[in-house]
Amino acid sequence: MCQRAFGAFYAPLVIANRLEWTSGTRRLFASSNVSQRGFCGDCGTPLSLENFDDDLLEIATGTLDNPEIAPPTLQINYRYRCSFADGIGKLPEPETNMVADNDAWNAKVVSLQSQGEDDD
Repeated sequence: MCQRAFGAFYAPLVIANRLEWTSGTRRLFASSNVSQRGFCGDCGTPLSLENFDDDLLEIATGTLDNPEIAPPTLQINYRYRCSFADGIGKLPEPETNMVADNDAWNAKVVSLQSQGEDDD
C-alpha cells in the first residue's frame, strides 16, 4: 500500500512526536479503513501516515529539512518489497559525461515546491 501511496519502492517513515507544521496546507485522504495519509494540499507531496485508532503519526523522512537525522532502523512489511530494491545501491554509476549532463539539467530546474531550510 505504501508503494502506491508514495509512488516508490518503499516509504521511509519515522514516528513524529510534538510535530509542528511550518508551511503549506496539509490535506488528509482516508487511504484505508484503518488509516489516513497526509499530503501537501498545494503540491501533492506525500507527508504522513496516521492511524484512526491511536495517536501515532508517521512522517515521510524524505520531506524533512534534514532527513539524515532520521535514518531507517527497521524494515516493516519486508515480505512485500520489490525483489530488486535491495540491489539499487549496487548498480553501476553513470559515466562522467552523463553525470555532467544531469548536473547541468538539474542546475536549470527551479523547484516550485516548498523549500526547507537546508535546501539549495
